[in-house]
Amino acid sequence: MNKLDLSDRCILVVEDEFSNYQLLEIILRKNNAKILWAKDGVEAIEIFDETPCIDLILMDIRMPRMNGIEATKAIRLKNEHIPIIAQTAYTLDEDIQNTLKAGCNDHISKPLDIGLLLLKIETLLNRKSVN
Repeated sequence: MNKLDLSDRCILVVEDEFSNYQLLEIILRKNNAKILWAKDGVEAIEIFDETPCIDLILMDIRMPRMNGIEATKAIRLKNEHIPIIAQTAYTLDEDIQNTLKAGCNDHISKPLDIGLLLLKIETLLNRKSVN
């Protein structure tokens, strides 16, 4: 697997399951990313509002208090350009379409394919830096 240089990037991981967060933290730290963690959609919006340096969001969809669909919609009202990747175990076409309609740029299924996740992150961050 190729290593990605994320040393100048800040990624907000929105994930209510600690073990899922830990896996993402290991992957992202190996690639030198700065990581912020929100445990639900409400916290994600608060952290997003307080942290202007966020480059990308990994958004879990099924969470307590506020799910990832609602959190994505709220973040999109504030920022149309931040890359958001939905991460979910729900992979029906309807579920995927709902994440894209809410404003996610891409989708990845759990359990995560690490190589695919890094490719999606790289693609979206490169697209953002061109805009």
